[in-house]
Amino acid sequence: MRVVASLVDGFVFAFFVIVMTLVRYDFHMERINVAGMFVCSGIALAVFLVGGPFSIYRGRYHRGSTDQFAAIAGTVALGVGFMWVAEFLFSSQLLIPTSVPIAAGAMILVAKSFENWARRNMKRRSLSSSRSSKATLVVGAGSQGMLALDMITQDDRGEYFAVGLLDDDPAKRHLRYNGIRVLGPISEIAHQVDRTGASVVVIAISDLPPQSLERIASDLESRPIEIKIMPSFAEFDYTRSEPESVEMADLRHRNFRDVSLEDLIGRKPISTNIEDISSTITGRVVLVTGAGGSIGSQLCRQVARFDPARIVMTDRDESGLHSTQLGLEGSAMLTNEDLVLGDLRDTAFINTLVADVKPDIIFHAAALKHLTFLERFPEQAVRTNIGASLDLLDAAVANDVEAFVHISTDKAAEATSVLGRTKFSIERAVASVAAESGRKYMSVRFGNVLGSRGSVLETFVAQVAAGDPVTVTDPEVTRYFMTADEACELVLQAAAIGRPGETLVLDMGEPIRIDDLAKRVIALSGRPDARIIYTGLRPGEKLTEALLSPGEIDDRPMHPLITQVPISPIDLSELRRVVRSSREPEVFTRRKELEAELACVVGLATAIEPHADDPAGSADTLGHASKRAEITQADADARDGEAAD
Repeated sequence: MRVVASLVDGFVFAFFVIVMTLVRYDFHMERINVAGMFVCSGIALAVFLVGGPFSIYRGRYHRGSTDQFAAIAGTVALGVGFMWVAEFLFSSQLLIPTSVPIAAGAMILVAKSFENWARRNMKRRSLSSSRSSKATLVVGAGSQGMLALDMITQDDRGEYFAVGLLDDDPAKRHLRYNGIRVLGPISEIAHQVDRTGASVVVIAISDLPPQSLERIASDLESRPIEIKIMPSFAEFDYTRSEPESVEMADLRHRNFRDVSLEDLIGRKPISTNIEDISSTITGRVVLVTGAGGSIGSQLCRQVARFDPARIVMTDRDESGLHSTQLGLEGSAMLTNEDLVLGDLRDTAFINTLVADVKPDIIFHAAALKHLTFLERFPEQAVRTNIGASLDLLDAAVANDVEAFVHISTDKAAEATSVLGRTKFSIERAVASVAAESGRKYMSVRFGNVLGSRGSVLETFVAQVAAGDPVTVTDPEVTRYFMTADEACELVLQAAAIGRPGETLVLDMGEPIRIDDLAKRVIALSGRPDARIIYTGLRPGEKLTEALLSPGEIDDRPMHPLITQVPISPIDLSELRRVVRSSREPEVFTRRKELEAELACVVGLATAIEPHADDPAGSADTLGHASKRAEITQADADARDGEAAD
């Protein structure tokens, strides 16, 4: 095929040399140097047969592309140059007029332009008549939109064919690109979909706000339309040999992706200091607890990028560890000694694990996190979130672990729930151990993680897919969100810059109304009839979450997205007493007492009404807890006074 293409172009160039020579002499054959004319036409044929140094027909250029056209123009210029050289060598007799090679070259370039235009139109007509190709309307006529059109027109599979562009910029009105016209503003999308018969809408605006995406989906909700996203370059990490997720792997083989959870909240890429992180991780032994969970597994993937000496991953969830190894290594034989199955509530297991591994850094992501469950079963929260964490801290100190990073939650700020109190208590415990040891033991606090198991977005998507009503606690409730990827990047950054005893609070952006989020999911689902049911706030829940407690200052000395908060230590013996209380046999009938005891020790005591079925002796214990709360608050006031001095 390459030989045929070069022959055709060569003969066309030679033909134009002959034609332009005849035209130049008004077809008076007696005035033409026929031999010279055929010598020059032979040169024209030869340069295309050889292809010159441009290798036009060896697959180096996409057919019909600007690059191929430029290479053809270069070959034509080479042919014109050779003809002039021949004219100079045979100066005794004029071969052809000097203007003829230029005119012939211009004619073949015009012919090639027409060929490319005709080919594109024929392909477009062919695709438009094909039942397998989808009529596509592209939203955005900027660089992303042009790239989307190129991907559509150059896709040999013919999955899509473009029918128009939409853009709000008046200067781009009626702009044409490869024969595709800007039809109007984005607000006319419903009308243009009906007019063009489009079945796919591709969003090709990299910074489109989620509200605009929701508006587009709402305008199209009564039509059977697929909404796709043109991926931006920021979504690819070319330093990784493996894609981060199934969705990223899919991007390597498909033009466009479906609307993701990230699109619904409009999170933008973050910037971290790679050198700081690398110096912290590279060549070190790293232990990650909760490695089978959403954050733990992503932490393992992020840590692996920085070439640690070893990553040891532990969890009690065997399926979670299987999934983590599969994501890291592409297979999951579960024979790797760096995968350790065990329960952190087993003190002997923790001591043996840390002593055997001898980690330089521990990322402690293991925790119980479902707020409502922990309100019902506070003893489980205390045993796991406090007891296991204290044991791990003890083992870290005993084995000279250099750095300890506790993964906390925004619910630790102004904590009103069992989850928040357990996590805040460990923030203070970490600060206590750091003060005693002088080591880089710290906590990192952030909010909800997109796509994690049991997250609100996953719940909404599952409810809509099942045809069930979408449940929202309150129309005014707001939450902070970030992706697991950016959360873990900032966790690693925090580990690099954090100081002993600090809690580092990640910038979560603006809080999102959960009601708005539910409406966006419904709008993009193609089920406009889905209902939203408001269930009311559950015990321990707040309308709005805070990232900082009163008295905590938003100070960002090292990184613009990380607040570094000094945390006051806590009496570890008091925390251990709460853990012992959680393990007593009668705790199952005295859960509210345990909650009160925890609140007192942490310094967040509030009036907690006992359950109706609590035993009569509850009042005595609650009285003891109230007295302890007064002592704890007095201690806190004294510490605050010392800090002020």
